[in-house]
Amino acid sequence: MGPAVTAESELLPILSNGEAVALVHSHASRYHSRPDIVYVPIRDAPPARWALLWRTATETDLIRSFAHTARQVGPSVAGHE
Repeated sequence: MGPAVTAESELLPILSNGEAVALVHSHASRYHSRPDIVYVPIRDAPPARWALLWRTATETDLIRSFAHTARQVGPSVAGHE
């Protein structure tokens, strides 16, 4: 086991220091590109699954509407729309 992190902002320095390796979604290479970190695709890994979530204490009509639309649109796979 490597160091414990509670936020993505804590993960990148640990990776760049060589203290750990991590599995991340492929989009991380676009949003967190750094010259000291290498992203290697795992081609035979199952597709990642995402979920929409929010704090129930802050739920609003807008959030409920967005969730409803997301359910109607349904899942899609990049490149297969």
